[in-house]
Amino acid sequence: MTDMTPGRNQRIWTWGGELSGAVADLGITLPLAYALVVANGYPAERIFFLWGLAYVASGLFFRLPVSIQPLKAMAVIAIAQGMDLAILGTAAWAYGVLFVVLAWSGAITHIQGWFTPALVRGIQLGIGLMLGRKAVALFLENPLIFGRDDPRPLAGLLLGAAVILALWLGKRIVSRPVCFVLPVAIGVGAWLGGGESLPAAGRLLQWTPPTWSLLLDAMMLLMLPQLPLTLGNAVIAADDTCHRCWPERSDRVSVKRLAGSIGLTNIVLGLLGGFPVCHGAGGIAAHARFGGRTGRTTVILGLALVVVAIVPGGPGLLFLIPLPVLAAMLLMVSWSLIRLAADLATPHEKVVAVAVGLVGLLTRNLALALAVGWLLQFGLTQARVARQKGTSS
Repeated sequence: MTDMTPGRNQRIWTWGGELSGAVADLGITLPLAYALVVANGYPAERIFFLWGLAYVASGLFFRLPVSIQPLKAMAVIAIAQGMDLAILGTAAWAYGVLFVVLAWSGAITHIQGWFTPALVRGIQLGIGLMLGRKAVALFLENPLIFGRDDPRPLAGLLLGAAVILALWLGKRIVSRPVCFVLPVAIGVGAWLGGGESLPAAGRLLQWTPPTWSLLLDAMMLLMLPQLPLTLGNAVIAADDTCHRCWPERSDRVSVKRLAGSIGLTNIVLGLLGGFPVCHGAGGIAAHARFGGRTGRTTVILGLALVVVAIVPGGPGLLFLIPLPVLAAMLLMVSWSLIRLAADLATPHEKVVAVAVGLVGLLTRNLALALAVGWLLQFGLTQARVARQKGTSS
């Protein structure tokens, strides 16, 4: 009889993949975390502590690397307008209640029927293209280190190219080279003088019940712009990405559970003074791209963030990672999402997916991209029906 017990080398390889996959999502999360700390006054310790707990809960519940990411549209609006924590906490709580209702009532499963494979692939394509553009911006337009004001595009390009080369060639030497690249990157960041502008530590947790007078503003300014993106990316596309990356182990993942998880998590985060989160398809793809296979991936990252939050000076270590390093990781994740559209079966589906992706890239608005996709899909379907009627007559 063949011994099917995993050997020591196999166990080491598996844990290497979980460790590598755990850090893969930092390229999406860290830039927004830094902006929320600087522009909105969130204590970095609280951001990482609460997101870390959410990561642990996600890994334990789904048993897959289901990512935790800040709500992007809401974050961009909040950062641009410098919104205070009272309205953001109210928005997080109310958004959570909304998604609990969508999951509990079963309405989310009916919404899923609106999203054809072409639209889902289009969302994934749009996210991939936007992540690619973000990566290029991190290479060219930003300083090498968070908080510095000295963009050096040539140095950024060279550093990013070196990281991509190291991750690609490193596989010939070690199975998960990103585990070695990031500690080196933190050392480079310290050598370049990073970590100087991080605000002083704040309270780890703060009880922030919803402010009812701010509820309407929270709904109109924050929740409505975010809702289509969450439904399309963090529920429908996230469900599809999980089943594509780990088809044999995704039985615990469904749109209803993803929506319920988003809802419950944001109720807790809103009440404890945190920023709202979702399960992004891009983050899931990042974990998969760098070797994450089970819930251990997100548990590892979550525990690491909790430790970073409670150790004095810990958040500053994460912000030492040079931005071109994060950009290189984003670029690799971007490609893993873009290539999913090639799996569509018919030319019509590919046209719809490409249209959704390009509109999302050009407008940075996936809600508008989805509307264009729905209209184009309807028009192509009607044209095909008309041709079939003409042929049969």
